[in-house]
Formats: sequence, structure tokens, C-alpha cells
Amino acid sequence: MPTKIFPAYLFLGEEDFLKEEAIEKLKSRLFETDTKAFDYSIFYGREKDFSIHSLLDSLNTVPFLSKKRLVILKDADLLLAAQNKIVISYLKNPRQSSVFIIESSLPSIKGGFLLEASSLVRLVYFRRLTGPAVNVWLNNKAAQFKKRISPEAINIIKENLSNDLRLLSSGMEKLILYTGKRTLITKEDAENLTGVNVSHSAFDLMTSIEKKDVKKALNIFSSLKKNRKKETELLGLLAWNIRMVLRLKELSMVKNKIDICRALGLNPRAFDRIGRHASGFKKSRVLILLDEILKADLDIKTGTLPDLVVERLIVKMCT
Repeated sequence: MPTKIFPAYLFLGEEDFLKEEAIEKLKSRLFETDTKAFDYSIFYGREKDFSIHSLLDSLNTVPFLSKKRLVILKDADLLLAAQNKIVISYLKNPRQSSVFIIESSLPSIKGGFLLEASSLVRLVYFRRLTGPAVNVWLNNKAAQFKKRISPEAINIIKENLSNDLRLLSSGMEKLILYTGKRTLITKEDAENLTGVNVSHSAFDLMTSIEKKDVKKALNIFSSLKKNRKKETELLGLLAWNIRMVLRLKELSMVKNKIDICRALGLNPRAFDRIGRHASGFKKSRVLILLDEILKADLDIKTGTLPDLVVERLIVKMCT
């Protein structure tokens, strides 16, 4: 993110974790601890009750206690044509007292709306890290805590955790705590903390969902309920697995295994696992499952208990 604060941004790409980091940094620059609740709004373009007029009202409202208002529009590529026109009209003359962030999970600009919007805002890409870029990110994460991580430890982390920065970050935080005052994170450290982890349960859960075995799926989730953080990790892993299944189904029609692994940042073992699920799910069902996960994520963010949300989600996914 540039040091200058612009009145409007387009955040494009699949890596939500990096987007969230950028937004948190922006919040720290705009808000005092006790003021963000008054000058921060978030809207979801995919929601049925989304109101373009409420979005505009928020953007045009003078900040109450902060330097600027911060307004975020997620799923911007799913707006209706009439709503697109209103957003573009605003972007041509944005309020300088507001910061408007338009988000899309698309990896590149697609469609007339995003193309036109990109010419009126500060465009920032948040692409999923792959291959060597993941290694660099893990090394940098360790360096933030004045630690080093061995190449062998990096390989174990990448093998056992999916290519999702939220999960990789969580894994690194555990390793940093586990190693204490030691400055080097070793292969043995990584094996001790990632040998058996929630990603394995997520794969088993996906298999149960594919077979519509709700009893087994709920049993897998029950084994994780003692750790509330793992519930959130599980939801993130389910979302990642479903997205990868969808991408793999699409790419398998035009690319070979090696090219798909490179495009999706998968190691061969992960490709084989996801490939098994891709062959068992119809595309229409994958899209439904992804929509249910997004709804569950929104429910958790708006205050519903995570365990209830995930249990309900698992039942829906199995039926």
C-alpha cells in the first residue's frame, strides 16, 4: 500500500488475508481506538438486502470523530448494472472526506464495470502467493519476530498447510510461540506443530460432504470444538478447498497437472487430494457450497456463535 491515502481504491485478487492486513493498516492511520465504530462501514454486494443508496449515504456523510470515513464494498463484481452506474458516477467525483475501498476476489479485471472503475481509483492487486513467494513471505514473517526459519521447516509447513496466508500466518504464530527465545525455527519444530492439524480434518470433512455423510462430518467437527480458533480455521479451509475444487475443475479442461499446480500454487500431494474431490462434485453443487460458506462467514462476523454457524453449515453442505 502506498503511503498517500487516496479517496478510492480497487482491491483485486484472491488473497483476502493480505486485503485485511492492508485495511487494518489503513484503519490505524485513520482512526483512534475509540472512533472507528462511528466512521467505518462495510457493505456486501452479494447480499439481497444490499442498498446502493445506503452505501452512497455512508460515503457522503461527514466523518464524526476521525480524519476520514472508511467505507468498504465487498463482492463489487456482483452488483447490478444500475448499481454499477451509480458507483462509477461517485468515483468520478469522490468525497475527499471518505476513503472508498471496492473489493473483488477476481484475479484480474473482468467486465466493463471493473475496467472503468480501475481507471478512476488506486488499483491494488492481492494475488495468491505461490512457490518461492510463499517462502519469502514465511521468512519475512519469522524476521518480524527476529527469528529465522530453516528451508526444511518451510517445506513441512507448505506440505501440511494449504496455500492460504491466514492459515500459514496462524501456523507461524504458533511456531514463534513454541520456539520461545530460540532464534531458529527448525524442521523438528514444524513437525511437532503441523504433523497433525486442522487441514487434515478439513480434507476428511470434504470427503464426508462429498458422500453426504452428515453424521461423520459432524463427528469430525466435534473433535475440533474445544478449540474455538480451530473452528474459524476450519471455515477458512473449507472455503479454500471449495475454491480450489472449482478452479481445478475449470483449469483441468485446458491445462495439464504441472500447469495447474503452478497456476494454483499447489504441491502434487494437494493436487491429488483436491482432484479427488473435484471429480466427485458437480460444478453447480460447488457454487452452492461456496455461497453457503460465504453466508456462514458473514453470520460469524455479525455475532452468531461460530460453533452453531459451522454445525448448521455442515448439515446444509451434506444435504
